Amino acid sequence: MLASRVRVQARPARGPACPRRTSVLVKAAATTEMPRWPIVFAKLTSAKVESISPEEAQKRVNSGEWLLVDVRLAEQHESGAPAGAVSVPIYETITMEGADFRKMLKAVMYKSNGVNPVDPNPKFSEQLKAAVAKAGAKGVITVCEAGGTLKPSTNFPEGKPSRSLQAAYRVLTENLASSVAHLERGVYGWYQAELPMKGEYKPDIGRTPMAAAEPTLQRVNQERGFDMRPEDKPVEAASKKWPW
Repeated sequence: MLASRVRVQARPARGPACPRRTSVLVKAAATTEMPRWPIVFAKLTSAKVESISPEEAQKRVNSGEWLLVDVRLAEQHESGAPAGAVSVPIYETITMEGADFRKMLKAVMYKSNGVNPVDPNPKFSEQLKAAVAKAGAKGVITVCEAGGTLKPSTNFPEGKPSRSLQAAYRVLTENLASSVAHLERGVYGWYQAELPMKGEYKPDIGRTPMAAAEPTLQRVNQERGFDMRPEDKPVEAASKKWPW
């Protein structure tokens, strides 16, 4: 989560006739920043966190001991999600209602660059703990849109980061559940496996955000494309609603 720190700085006048000028500098102070991906990757691989197939995920969920947790935006979950998944977003859309000064400035910056304004969900940990307790689950399977991967490759020697892998890191380091696994290929893979869905899921294929230098957006936009395979059934792309 990011907290705002606002400092008012007085600048000297340029001449006797010039009025004193004051500028407001806004700085976002990190309180629970997500570490850089190499640190997350090292932790997940050293802990041997599993990346499981949609079929294996459904089997574990059906056992009653595992909970499928959709960490995408709440709006994405409502549009379409794996049947039985619970929504615990790791990021949330910024709204003007109740937004502080930092969030309002951030929202304006995002909107001006053509993406939805998002921020880390400050209640992620408590919401996940509550969902696990309600389900009586021992483990959680984190799922996002495209999934990312922990498998090294020539182009990605440290795999591909994603929101679900970020969430798995938090489950592991904050002891939010007894066990954690990660759904490979994400919701898109679940859809391609023709497993039960709720809502009208339409993957947002091939989207990349603008304003990629903004720190939070860098963390959010860490899903570098879908793992698309020749045998995949064709899909109808979603309309532009999300920031990645």
